[in-house]
Amino acid sequence: MKKYDVLVIGGGIFGVTAAVELAKRKYKVALLNPDALPHHMAASTDVTKAVRMEYGSDREYFRMAERSIGLWREWNNFFGKELYHEVGFLMLCRKSIESGEQSFEECSYKELLDNGYAVEHLSSLEIKKKFPAINAETYAEAIYNPVGGYANATLTIMALIAHARELGVHIHERQTVNSLDMVSGVLKGVGTVEDQRYAVDHVLVAAGAHTPMVLPELQPYMKSTGHPVFWLRPNDAKRFSGDNLPVFTADISNTGWYGFPYLEEQGIVKLAKHSNGSEIDPEKGDRQVTDAEVVEMRSFVGECFPELAKAPLVYTRRCLYTDTLDGHFWIDNHPTIKGLSVSSGGSGHGLKMAPILGPMAADIVEGKTHEFSNRYRWRHLTRDTVQVEEARYVIDRRI
Repeated sequence: MKKYDVLVIGGGIFGVTAAVELAKRKYKVALLNPDALPHHMAASTDVTKAVRMEYGSDREYFRMAERSIGLWREWNNFFGKELYHEVGFLMLCRKSIESGEQSFEECSYKELLDNGYAVEHLSSLEIKKKFPAINAETYAEAIYNPVGGYANATLTIMALIAHARELGVHIHERQTVNSLDMVSGVLKGVGTVEDQRYAVDHVLVAAGAHTPMVLPELQPYMKSTGHPVFWLRPNDAKRFSGDNLPVFTADISNTGWYGFPYLEEQGIVKLAKHSNGSEIDPEKGDRQVTDAEVVEMRSFVGECFPELAKAPLVYTRRCLYTDTLDGHFWIDNHPTIKGLSVSSGGSGHGLKMAPILGPMAADIVEGKTHEFSNRYRWRHLTRDTVQVEEARYVIDRRI
């Protein structure tokens, strides 16, 4: 039987960042994943994920994202790859931010100014001049922040997995956990469907959407939701390149729509919707985007990017969120089982915070507190719990 100081269950962004950090702290670490890495259907396997500080009135998420951006730049230097692309972040507003109907954008703008960021407040005419692919007639104003952009999620996961191996992490692919072995409330080992057993001092469950399957006591507080993603192939790629179009939100708190500049490798512009999504089984659920969602996307594109109105739709997917009912991470020790911790609950913003997820989880494993850990402790939620992220278009603010 293999014996480890810490065994991490799950090889997505929560798991691999934790494994890297724990290995840096000189623990003997193993990581188990039910499939090959990176898993093609995992939430953190994607061409782009937005990296932004804009979080409305939520100052803690602002601070976390601000810290993460600095660390993303360090990762670029360390790995010698452009994992993070700092193309800027644009918030498009249908109405004036002083109208009282753009509170997310207004609060985000104020937070940026209060912290000394050189952001631009653009009129409709200025939007047209600076970002010509956007239909400026649709938007009264915009806030442009040159700090922010997107991360190549799949490339990041691959770089971190390789680094974990360099640090001595034992990565066991195609190992599906089906039992946690306990003695008098203390976790002693893990078993898998593949009939392998691992002796452990500590287990960190970082299994993304499968977390509540490994720990059924979390099922009342977490669920998997699927969100539509679309790849369009523009006729004029330069008009949508990073020089002419940053990562953007299109009146997001009222629509859910956001997107990315042209990706040369794939030859596409990626659009997505950050909203309720649809509840989905992470193993058996249908990941296909519906015809109605395609029609909705075409309507949005016609208003925002007329040049994409007839662009070929070359790919769709349903991006998987591991949603907690309040929209916050779940990073804590188990309240009754010694030697068991959890790092999950991305709720649509896990990847952007990737550089601080590992240290936060490692601190929890070590029984410490982390600067940002208090809000993400084990907690009781109900179906009446309100989802808090202001950028997310959620009906009745409930997931």
